[in-house]
Amino acid sequence: MLERHPIKYLAPAWFAVIMGTGGLANILFLWQDSFPLGHLFSIILAALVGLLYFCVLVPWVLRWFKYFPYAYRDLNHPLAGNFFVTMPVGTAILGTNIYLIWSKYLSEILTYSLMFTFWIIAIIGVTFFTFYTTFRMMRAEETPKPEMVNFSWIMAPIANMAVSLIGNPVLELTMKLHPSWSVSVLLINTALFGIGFFLFIFMSAIVFVRLANHPLPPAETIPSFGIFLSAVGLAVSAIIDASKNAQELGLLASTDLANLIAAVIWGFGIWIVGIIAIISVHQLRKGGIPFSMGWWAYIFPLAAYTICSQKIAVVFITPLASGYTAFLTVLLVLLWVYTFANTVRGAVSGKFFVGTPIQENLQREKCPSACKNDYGQSAFPLK
Repeated sequence: MLERHPIKYLAPAWFAVIMGTGGLANILFLWQDSFPLGHLFSIILAALVGLLYFCVLVPWVLRWFKYFPYAYRDLNHPLAGNFFVTMPVGTAILGTNIYLIWSKYLSEILTYSLMFTFWIIAIIGVTFFTFYTTFRMMRAEETPKPEMVNFSWIMAPIANMAVSLIGNPVLELTMKLHPSWSVSVLLINTALFGIGFFLFIFMSAIVFVRLANHPLPPAETIPSFGIFLSAVGLAVSAIIDASKNAQELGLLASTDLANLIAAVIWGFGIWIVGIIAIISVHQLRKGGIPFSMGWWAYIFPLAAYTICSQKIAVVFITPLASGYTAFLTVLLVLLWVYTFANTVRGAVSGKFFVGTPIQENLQREKCPSACKNDYGQSAFPLK
């Protein structure tokens, strides 16, 4: 028996809406010199992000206190549990909006205080959920079904790398306001990036082995392929920004080699964009991709890759880089409009707040077919 409840069945991945929308706001802000309306749209989206953040945060927190068994059930689910890290990452994205868009309306001290606070929250959240989800995978007593293995498994590594999005701006302000803390902040950012990068290599290898030995996963999980792209975008941005900050600290003589390495990784993203497009079109022709919260797996990764492309276009001044970045931006805007509109429709109708009560779920735990999942939703399809 299914029931509807906006808090009890709040999907862990709702913060992906904040991540994707906040990323698009930053992208449009950076386009304002070439696209005058970019500034206005970025302000509107950044305001929307702030509103959505607290609209999602309040029920997210209440769920842990009032409906703990349901939150705990999702946390231990092999798919849904991977998306709890979207909360700290969403917090980090909110911090980047403050730095890039809102900082000119705030004092430097207030901007730094807010960003530092969000940075700490992101670190604590990402660290906890990374250790928990990794250990949960290791302690599993049964081999996971092939349909349970997809790119949602690399969410924890991605989250560690995503902290750099706010970590490097925090470092820039730290060098100005608290120079004695600078190396410590750089070291923390670098350590988190290292954790994320190597975990990404290990976890993505498992997913690729699954893809090589089994058919494509169910249509509902196809958008999770987009998560793979975020690793490239976050890595490129982290390398470019971290090397620049390290040079300012006197730790590097030049950023030339780091920029070249970033370009190599960025180039791999071109292949990922292509293969995701091919797989998505294949599935659309085969039977379609049902809309769900899973579609946000297209948005934030593409936003992360577009942002890193903007950085590449600044370092390597060529029409190739700027034109490709413009193409990614247009694609992202179109996907965001479609995904956001359908998300609002699903939320208003209550479709995204449906799930199975704990009592009934206990009787269905051993049924693999009942565990079909999409991006960040709980153990059952309609959740």
